Amino acid sequence: MKMKHILAGFAASLMFVLPTMADDEDTPLAEQMDAMNGAYKAMRRETDPAKGAALAREAQDAVAKAITMTPELVEAMPDGADKAKASAEYRKMMGLLFATLADMELAFLDGDMDKVKEVVATMRASKKEAHNQFMEDD
Repeated sequence: MKMKHILAGFAASLMFVLPTMADDEDTPLAEQMDAMNGAYKAMRRETDPAKGAALAREAQDAVAKAITMTPELVEAMPDGADKAKASAEYRKMMGLLFATLADMELAFLDGDMDKVKEVVATMRASKKEAHNQFMEDD
């Protein structure tokens, strides 16, 4: 179960890093990541279960759109097995992120704010690892 949370947190951390990949140009993926990040930031502070659940669904909607897209770093890779694996890893992490956000929605609906805090901490803890995988160093 811990590994599931670690992987889900790793996936969730994509919402922190991918928007910065397109600072100069708003790509469709960057727009979805911005929407997801905005909802996530609001969820971290939300204490109203209904509002928190709605924010979690908003973030899920952005993930559902973003999963069909490809990060610029992966897009720039030469065609071949490595690019295919990186693309599959991105989709896997986005799928785990969707599941994590569904867990957050359920926690809000249950009024379990301790669980919400746990999910938030998991998502925050994995930010750096995803940054290293899907972003170029400046």
